[in-house]
Amino acid sequence: MLIYTLSGGVQLNTIDLGEVELKLALRLMMSEAGLNTFKELAANVGMKETTFRSALSNDSVRYRDLQKIAESMGYTLVLQKK
Repeated sequence: MLIYTLSGGVQLNTIDLGEVELKLALRLMMSEAGLNTFKELAANVGMKETTFRSALSNDSVRYRDLQKIAESMGYTLVLQKK
């Protein structure tokens, strides 16, 4: 489960990554952060677009990269016990 919150601690939404693809979760967060493309997002976190897209396509995004991506859009990741 991915819970994304504004950095001020206000919970906006809960996304269960078992039900929603990471790409869709990122697009929801990007929309709220005013980003339109994965190219913009990759540039914001200092990644090459091709590396970023490859990681998304292969479901191989590292936790620390996901954390950096979320923080760049003003969000934090929360892991929650089932």
